[in-house]
Amino acid sequence: LSLQLAEGVASAHEIGIVHRDLKPGNIRVTPEGRLKVVDFGLALDLDPTMSPESRVTMTTPGLVAGTLAYMSPELLNGARADTRSDVFALGVVMYELATGRHPFPANSAIEMLNAIANRSAAPPSTLRPELPGGLDSVILSAMHRDPQQRPATACEVLAALRSIGSAGAARSNPKSPSRSTRARVRSLVVLPLDNLSGDPSQDFFADGMTEALIADLAKIDGLRVISRTSAMRYKGARRPLPEIAAELGVDAVVEGSVARSGGRIRITAQLIHAASDTHLWADSFDRDLSDVLTLQSEAARAIASEIRIKLTPRAKARLESARRVNPEAYDAFLRGRHHLTRRSEEALLNASDYFRTATDLDPTYALAYVGLADMNNLLAYWGYRQAAEVFPRSKAAARRALELDPQSGEAHISLAYSLFYYDWDWEAADREFRRGIELNPAYPVGHLWYLNLLAARSRFDEALEQVRRCCELDPLSVVGAAAEGWVRYFMRDFDGAISVLKKSLELDRHSGAANLWLSWPYIAKGEFALALQALEAAVGAFGDSAIMQLTRAHVQALAGQSGQARQALDHSLSQRGVRHLPAELVAMTFMALGEHESAWEWLERAGNERAHWLVFLEVEPRFDAFRADPRFSALKRRVGI
Repeated sequence: LSLQLAEGVASAHEIGIVHRDLKPGNIRVTPEGRLKVVDFGLALDLDPTMSPESRVTMTTPGLVAGTLAYMSPELLNGARADTRSDVFALGVVMYELATGRHPFPANSAIEMLNAIANRSAAPPSTLRPELPGGLDSVILSAMHRDPQQRPATACEVLAALRSIGSAGAARSNPKSPSRSTRARVRSLVVLPLDNLSGDPSQDFFADGMTEALIADLAKIDGLRVISRTSAMRYKGARRPLPEIAAELGVDAVVEGSVARSGGRIRITAQLIHAASDTHLWADSFDRDLSDVLTLQSEAARAIASEIRIKLTPRAKARLESARRVNPEAYDAFLRGRHHLTRRSEEALLNASDYFRTATDLDPTYALAYVGLADMNNLLAYWGYRQAAEVFPRSKAAARRALELDPQSGEAHISLAYSLFYYDWDWEAADREFRRGIELNPAYPVGHLWYLNLLAARSRFDEALEQVRRCCELDPLSVVGAAAEGWVRYFMRDFDGAISVLKKSLELDRHSGAANLWLSWPYIAKGEFALALQALEAAVGAFGDSAIMQLTRAHVQALAGQSGQARQALDHSLSQRGVRHLPAELVAMTFMALGEHESAWEWLERAGNERAHWLVFLEVEPRFDAFRADPRFSALKRRVGI
């Protein structure tokens, strides 16, 4: 009954509702044995987006709402009700369910008020020794006099009760997962942690904590952890966990919540065995916000211990290397990551501001420098900024991250990216990619970016192997799935590329990257109407960026629509000085219009600007029109091909 009660109150808390009068009189048990929480007449809606006039409350002004025997000490002192006051009442009712008596027996209202405010209840097990181990701790923590020391919401109480119930079931039920069953957990997904702050604007923080827990678990050798992109697709989903696990091909699921209050943070997590939908473990981790990195590592180590994965010395060192961090810097870093996951120019520039704030506040924060490096890498890749403007900044940020943390696989990958695309130092880039993947093999971005170098070198089988590894870690990532189409395009398997890219769009038909890449094999096959259709779909994600404008002009020129192509090209050229124009795309458009010398002028300019796309000179079909000219071989040599 306590489990059902906690489930009911947790459901209210998850949507920002505080009951405010939880007591036996407001709890019903149906003839089928199902418990229901009723009478929300005094409930309070904590939705911060609602106006005070529209908040749901029945309180008479000047009166304290609730029933004395179940009111928390802070409510008796006139504080405003929140989820923690419900947790106190929940603890009192659970105490009664466990022992048959009230935790603060009294003969008068004054005596009870004094007892609630000043006395601690006797542990329930002193009244009933046969109670399950651990129940004392759950009930007494819910009734702690200091609201800051209580679980933040009923969701955390529920997780703790489930942990006790799972342990008891394992002892009494031979079919429940045993330690040997748990040993078979070699893959898992961390579902998006619920934001229990009561403030939707803090969703970025809960998402960031989810990503951080994924990253820490991914450091454990022998454990396959589904990456952030795929995990976040289940945000807000209320689907059966075995179904989610089957989709992702994992043995277990981690779900939970994050609560941030003042300068403290609490993560509550539970581990569910997917096949049996049975809880194996649950725990809460509460620390000062400056110790958030340690908290994340503690949670990862606890999960590793529960599934009986022995930490290698390297993994142990990684998890124990957590350091204190400036809370404001950490907040800025998470906001930066939130924007970085998008790919628009505005989002990347917003990410830049946050990462710079993080490094200013904490100059020793290595991952914030990795964020800066990746932001600059992506500004160049998507044609928002000239290579010479951003790649040197990326390289400097990645090198600073490596000075602070030489074992950062992410920093090695970021450095490799600029060495490849800007320095054209193929061997150094290859070494850095391989070193980054060696240090963090569970980092899907490492595999995704390394396959570009492999494809540019015509090492297609190796590139496809990196695609496979990326998709294994991130099975619902549309970019990961589309990467195979990218490789097949460079292999000149255009039909295969189209088939793969169209299939990847089933994951997200609005993906800008997949739609843009789909236009390329259509161009190569001369199916220009379909290429333009794919480009229009990409505009929805990228806006009418320079890449979109120039690629469309190129297709129009090839399709014989010279007037439209010329108009689009002239419009793009008129924006020089206002926005960066990828010189290689201008060159392709001039070549398609039959203006060969203008095309070569712009291709030479691309070489002088160290345009990143020139690394694909050998394999990119759109450069075929230039290949017969002796200048093309000279340009390849400049790029290091």
